[in-house]
Amino acid sequence: MEKHSTLPTGVKLLACVLILFGLFAFFGSLFMWGEGFLFSFPPGVDYSFPITDILVNAPACIITAIGLWQGKRYGYIAAQFTAGFFVYASVEIFVMVFQEPPPYSLEILIPQIMAMVMAYFLIFYLWRIQKLFQ
Repeated sequence: MEKHSTLPTGVKLLACVLILFGLFAFFGSLFMWGEGFLFSFPPGVDYSFPITDILVNAPACIITAIGLWQGKRYGYIAAQFTAGFFVYASVEIFVMVFQEPPPYSLEILIPQIMAMVMAYFLIFYLWRIQKLFQ
């Protein structure tokens, strides 16, 4: 309990945002971001991103959030994995979007920009305070 109360507010804020990211990744992908229910297999829809969000992104975000909130070492380690995943997935989506002619879809760019900002904090902010995670 002592460790939980001594964690910086920034760590708790990151954990809360990661819970939201995990829930959005799971439920957003389950309904394929407005394209239909995942398990109804709508024709012409790419399943790679929704499936990856459900199987990798959502669990990684939630595991990271729980570990960070509790001040556990696995939370810090999971944060580095999650940040790497955010960077990789965002770059892939940026490339995909920018291969198309303008106008670029803001509903896909804004979440990826947010993921890149979150990755920055997961890497650089947590690096500075990594000794707090035992």
